[in-house]
Amino acid sequence: MLTLAQLIKLVLDESYQDIDAPDDAAKDAAIERELARLTDSYGHLKDRTRVEIDYSSPVGRFAYIYKYTVAHADYIKQLIELTSPLQRLFDGNEVSVACLGGGPGSDLLGILKYMIRNRKTSTLTCYLFDRERAWGDSWSEVARPLEANFQLYPVFQQMDVTDRTTWTAYSKFLRADLFTLSYFLSEVWTFKAQAEPFFDHCFRRAKPGAYFLFVDNNDAGGEFVQWYDSLAAAHGVERIAGRACHMAFSIEEEKRDLEPYYSKFGWPKRGSNVAIRIGRKR
Repeated sequence: MLTLAQLIKLVLDESYQDIDAPDDAAKDAAIERELARLTDSYGHLKDRTRVEIDYSSPVGRFAYIYKYTVAHADYIKQLIELTSPLQRLFDGNEVSVACLGGGPGSDLLGILKYMIRNRKTSTLTCYLFDRERAWGDSWSEVARPLEANFQLYPVFQQMDVTDRTTWTAYSKFLRADLFTLSYFLSEVWTFKAQAEPFFDHCFRRAKPGAYFLFVDNNDAGGEFVQWYDSLAAAHGVERIAGRACHMAFSIEEEKRDLEPYYSKFGWPKRGSNVAIRIGRKR
């Protein structure tokens, strides 16, 4: 049974090969620069003058997947395991999930880890929405190496939440059983005014009984979770669970599974101070 780290390693190997550089030393230097840039960018998410984070290059996607995806995916798995109503979603014949801002794959991988470890057999349709089209290349064939008892249908759709023309044509995802927002509101915080119509659209048109899973930075002012709470309250999403806490990825995730990258780049992100909300639409 593949761990998250082992599955991510397969994706990293392919991404590493796609980096255009004269040799591995040049690739590694570019990745080091990108890891530093991401660390700096995510430390200034509320700075309206910050340079927008760009994932269009293979080195940018490699750096993000390496540094953040193991932890963020494992948080999703843990939250499903801790929430009985979410667990029950995966007990039927099929389940559909809409991962808003899910291009980096954290939401999808967390759900896959939960289903594999708990021997779920539901057919899973997972809609991944992101502005960066190239993320689709990272996850389009994620089902190939899985040793799973269920059918998986990942559907990547390019969407810019600040541009209404890119999302008004999509409707099937609005019938999802579960919507995930993993570190997404903080990512678009500086464009809140432009992005709010998209989130209003999703919350308003989600079907009664749909669940929402929000996990994000527990920022000092609480603006990210307050934004989510205002959306949920305005559209009849009742809170099932909510708290601020520290989360860390599970002990079964081995650093050795990330070699040779671990020896080059050190530990990926291991823990976070997070705000969590889980709700159900009336």
